[in-house]
Amino acid sequence: MSFHKILNLLKVQRDAEDVAHDGVYLNKDTRPLPPSRRTYGPWSFIGLWMVTGSFNIGGYTTGSSILSLGLNVWQAMLVVIIGHCLVALVCLGTGMPGAEWHIGFPILQRSTWGIRGSIFTLCLRILLSFVWCSVQLWWGGKCVKTFIGAIWPSFYRVNHPLAGGTMDVSDFVGFLIFALMCCPVVWVPPERYHKFFIVCSIAMIACVFALLGWAVNAAHGPGALVHNTSELVGVIPAKGSALGWAFVYGISSMLGGIAVHLFNQSDYTRFARRPKDQILSQALIVPLGTILNALIGIIVTSCAAQLYPTEGLLWQPYDLFTAIQNASGNSSRTRAAIAFASIAFILAQLGIAVVENALSGGIDLAGLLPRWFTLRRGGYFTIALAFVFQPWQLLNGASKFLTVIGTFSTFLSPMIAIMIADYFLVRHRKLSLTNLFTNSPHSIYWFNHGFHVRTFICWLIGVLPFTPGLAASVRVENLHGWTKLYNMGFILGFVITFVLYYGSNLIFPIPYATIVDEEDVFGTFTERTESQHEVSFVGPDAEKNGQDEEDVKDVKDVKDVQASV
Repeated sequence: MSFHKILNLLKVQRDAEDVAHDGVYLNKDTRPLPPSRRTYGPWSFIGLWMVTGSFNIGGYTTGSSILSLGLNVWQAMLVVIIGHCLVALVCLGTGMPGAEWHIGFPILQRSTWGIRGSIFTLCLRILLSFVWCSVQLWWGGKCVKTFIGAIWPSFYRVNHPLAGGTMDVSDFVGFLIFALMCCPVVWVPPERYHKFFIVCSIAMIACVFALLGWAVNAAHGPGALVHNTSELVGVIPAKGSALGWAFVYGISSMLGGIAVHLFNQSDYTRFARRPKDQILSQALIVPLGTILNALIGIIVTSCAAQLYPTEGLLWQPYDLFTAIQNASGNSSRTRAAIAFASIAFILAQLGIAVVENALSGGIDLAGLLPRWFTLRRGGYFTIALAFVFQPWQLLNGASKFLTVIGTFSTFLSPMIAIMIADYFLVRHRKLSLTNLFTNSPHSIYWFNHGFHVRTFICWLIGVLPFTPGLAASVRVENLHGWTKLYNMGFILGFVITFVLYYGSNLIFPIPYATIVDEEDVFGTFTERTESQHEVSFVGPDAEKNGQDEEDVKDVKDVKDVQASV
């Protein structure tokens, strides 16, 4: 078989409507979503954030990094509260374009970076998807290991060291099983995930509150860490100006730690039935969910430090489960409880590994190479690359790779600022879908040879002040002034870039910034009939056909807004 025939076989099979539009290749995963595929209501977004942003291993261990700054438990919780209230605001800002125009992150980036310039942000996001998917798969594999160990304690004795001692056989078996468990979830279309989100959320909420009740009861209180934080964590308590800097750094790190998720919010909000469905639900659950889970994680770890003083601080739930099982002498009652708790964390990790990382990689690959990747192909490809990235090495204490990846929030913060400023202040929430899919100088998003130079300049100015501190954090050098500046990187980078981008557009306005399409070309706001390709607008009885007044209003906006521009 010739190479050309192999390439033809690998090309994405197209449906009738998945055709090239003005030079941009479309498939069902990149085109704007029709009403029939928009299934997420308020409860869906609550479930989405409970799984991908709050009630998972990352949310549970939030306190570990904050306490290491020299804060006590209650100071750390204040940082979490302030930080995640700000996260909620940014989340709503980055999610609104997807909710209103039903397009994903890859397409939205064309409006700010240019048709060709958006490739830069896609490549960055794809790299981060590969890395964090591998890490989340590893943590999920650890939960699988505790589950198997609870059923068959002898599994822990399958501990022959592998990869230079960075893991053992049981670790790799758990990792492999969890990676395989993710594959059926990738196959399910994202519009059908809303029930999966709710199931995972209920399981995790029940698990962490049961864990909290057990820990407080066993320790007869909130535990040793609450009363003696600095000694157990091994840091000097922050006081005076050091306390102020610790607060600022903690808040900035709260935003930076979830920057990747915030950056591509439109990949999920595009499934909203109505734009308002994502607003109140996420405004409440984004801060509340993480605040609760972080507090529970701190208290349970505090109690465990009192119950198992020789084990150190057991921040990771799978380490805690192993310690509990060992202390019980492998009693059947304890093993049953550990097995059920492990299932809850496995479900949570399935959600964050697949939805937040594997499918994000799939969506971005479909946007970058739509001829060769669909969402499913990209998702499986992202999971497969987890073995290439070797998370057992990334999470090894001697590895600096994750430290480098962690600094990427410095690059993402200005990008997020540009996205929000451009959509709300420059374009006044108006986009032209046909121009987003026009790969030629005829597109209003073509700018200069497909690149929006102004965006690149503003982004660079927003990043450059923090690069010395970034380098110092990787090399562990003492550049106190630059390090303090870098520690405020997300907040300062956001503010600097936001003001600069909006200010430059006040002086030199972008031409045709508020242009919208006169017709619903893609059937985004109205359903197409199977026998017709022309737009069929929905009448006042839209609710009977699965739509409501909000959808009809969207249609009228698209048809009438041109007259007001």
